[in-house]
Amino acid sequence: MKHVRFIIVVLLCLVSALGSYAVERVILVGPKTIGPAWKDRIVLEPRLFAEAEAGDVLTVYTDGYRRSSQGTFQNPKDWQALAEQYKYFGIAGPFRMTITADMLPVLKQHGVCIGGKDYRILYATLSKAADYQENIVWTGPTAKMDSNWGGCAEIKGKTLAALKVGDALKLHVSKTKPGSAVKIMDLTWNPIDNTVDGAPVGGDSFTYYIDDEAPLIKLQLAGGGENVAMRIGGKDYQLDRLGIVSFVGQRSDDTSSAQRAPKEYKLKPGELFHGELTFPNDWSANLRITAEPFQHSTENDVLVISYKLLPRQEGVVPQMSLRENHGKWHDLSGAVEPQWQKLDGNDVVMTFDAVSLDKLKTTGLVVTGRGFVLNRIELMHVE
Repeated sequence: MKHVRFIIVVLLCLVSALGSYAVERVILVGPKTIGPAWKDRIVLEPRLFAEAEAGDVLTVYTDGYRRSSQGTFQNPKDWQALAEQYKYFGIAGPFRMTITADMLPVLKQHGVCIGGKDYRILYATLSKAADYQENIVWTGPTAKMDSNWGGCAEIKGKTLAALKVGDALKLHVSKTKPGSAVKIMDLTWNPIDNTVDGAPVGGDSFTYYIDDEAPLIKLQLAGGGENVAMRIGGKDYQLDRLGIVSFVGQRSDDTSSAQRAPKEYKLKPGELFHGELTFPNDWSANLRITAEPFQHSTENDVLVISYKLLPRQEGVVPQMSLRENHGKWHDLSGAVEPQWQKLDGNDVVMTFDAVSLDKLKTTGLVVTGRGFVLNRIELMHVE
């Protein structure tokens, strides 16, 4: 019996250990299309980061990207980038953000906004720092990148021999400035890919994930041993060390606690928006529409805006305003201050006059407000 009890205790300990083992967990289920003109975004809810720690990694898995695709991680409160290197960056596959200690208060209170242009989010995950293992493969001599893009570190093929798809190159940097940028090149001085052709760099590191075989093949064809396989350049920073980071954790398919992206609809003729965009009570949401759909509009046209009210909250009055998509977002009526429309559940119908029509044709439209879920915006012609 003592042996049986011992085995049971051991099994219980193993189950407990496995149950608490860090995994890459899904926190957002898409799809969510991030279209052109930097007008689309999604805010990941603060609850998803309740147990997040410095060093954890947020990964966004994508498809539908182009050479021009870019992403950004922003604070939903002020729409500023969470760090210099996340203002904008190229996309050629999944992209990631390593959470730092100064980001945690923002994430836990406001969440994070994922935006950019020309790609589609499939899902997003959060994994622990312990799920990644780094092996330092280059320790200098330190390479200084000056303000005129001078300076370069030559990395030999043998240094990158263990690099594989899914790994990352981690550049340990110092002396960065506003506007610092990194350029990672092959042996012919051409960028490995467009995502690292002058990418912003800040803080103490820059991480480049090898998510595609193409860059890796370039490095392998450069040869091994003492041959130069990669050049790292840029401006206004200092490269001190280079590491290869590998994922060594586990992945979970459980999506039970994940946030769901709003359902997407195919636009019908006349529709400028059709979906489920929440305008929460903290004023953090807006929708931008470019001027292009209004180019042939006349004063006989109207905008019909359909929405659903959020559950009532004491002291909160659901409101909406329509503004020009330019500068200080002045009201479409021409007034400097926004003209707020209190919402009662009925569609908002906007008629055009000479002033509003001119603003729509030259700047487009911004919808702002709080306390509702935007469902559709339709441009209609009335005879």
